[in-house]
Amino acid sequence: MPFLRLVQALDPLFPIGAFTLSNGMETYVQKNIVKDKSSLSEFLKAYLYTLPTGDAGFAARSALGDDFLLLDELFAAARSPFELRNGSRNLCRRLIKTEAAMGKCPLLEEYGRSIAEGKANGSHPVAVGLFIRDIGADVYDGVAMYCYSLLSSMVNHAAKLVPLSQLDGQAALAKAIEEIPKAAELAMKVETDDLGIGGAGFDLRSMEHEKLYSRIYIS
Repeated sequence: MPFLRLVQALDPLFPIGAFTLSNGMETYVQKNIVKDKSSLSEFLKAYLYTLPTGDAGFAARSALGDDFLLLDELFAAARSPFELRNGSRNLCRRLIKTEAAMGKCPLLEEYGRSIAEGKANGSHPVAVGLFIRDIGADVYDGVAMYCYSLLSSMVNHAAKLVPLSQLDGQAALAKAIEEIPKAAELAMKVETDDLGIGGAGFDLRSMEHEKLYSRIYIS
């Protein structure tokens, strides 16, 4: 049952607004960097490489019981692009609100109170980690599922933006899935001091997205 709760909460179509955020993918497509199945595969490989010290790492440390207020602060400091910080904050708040309406999640509710009181900013990965603890899910399964969710969202965005056929998108995703176990294992072993290490290119493209003349996605 906990695993199925994870599947529901981390589904890109779960109603917290994840489908509105491209996390820089829109800029990569406009610059013709992601343009076909091959370039999408390279993008996913690079993105997955950053996850153990990025979103997956924050989720893992949160799920393993680290201080969520400290993780929240570190996440806000590590996310230079405004749109990424703001998007994560919105996903976090919607996740807390949605899960609270479906059942008791004490840790998520405590996090929500901290946000409301101005003690925390709100971070989706931190909230995901607390949710994993709340439902008693296996941490490795939760982190691996979170990695898959992030990659799946990227593929869905690329399929619409390039555009790509659904088959090409799923083929690129299938190739990336092979590396998720390693990424999840690394995320669970990452030290707090290493959280926030990521790819500057992803941040730059996300910053550029803020200034696009026309765009479809919020980030």
